[in-house]
Amino acid sequence: MITLRPSKPADLPFVVGLERRPDHVDAIGQWSDLEHLATMQSPKREHWIIESEGTPVGYLIAFDCRGEDAGFYVKRILVADKDKGTGTLALSKFLDRAFLELRAKLVWLIVREPNERAQAVYRRLGFKRFDPVGDVARRFNDAGQQPGAGTFRMLLNARDWEPLR
Repeated sequence: MITLRPSKPADLPFVVGLERRPDHVDAIGQWSDLEHLATMQSPKREHWIIESEGTPVGYLIAFDCRGEDAGFYVKRILVADKDKGTGTLALSKFLDRAFLELRAKLVWLIVREPNERAQAVYRRLGFKRFDPVGDVARRFNDAGQQPGAGTFRMLLNARDWEPLR
């Protein structure tokens, strides 16, 4: 069973150890210990430990951008073992929280162009490519992050969310 629980400072060795694993360094941004700790303590950020049967197996970071009319931005999701459905189930649990508990209108993320595996997971959950322009793009850039070279946004509206049951 996959669960999410709020990260605590005591989880920092697990989080940074997973993030800095040689097979993850090129695939995911690297944060300092202080950045992770600040995110754990911020009222506008959510830092979650993904657990399987009570054992940490990954983490998820999201930014609450509802005040900027930009829903929730999933900054990062990382699991230790790929291709087991852990990330999909964890993201599904987070989407339940965002849409059903917190009444967010949308959730979005940024994905790398070559990361077809992640794109397929996001599409299965209902995410679609989202390329806003003008003021809408500026709102999302300011609320969360601007996509860099070789990346793009994907977005899921609350009305399109069908939880995995």
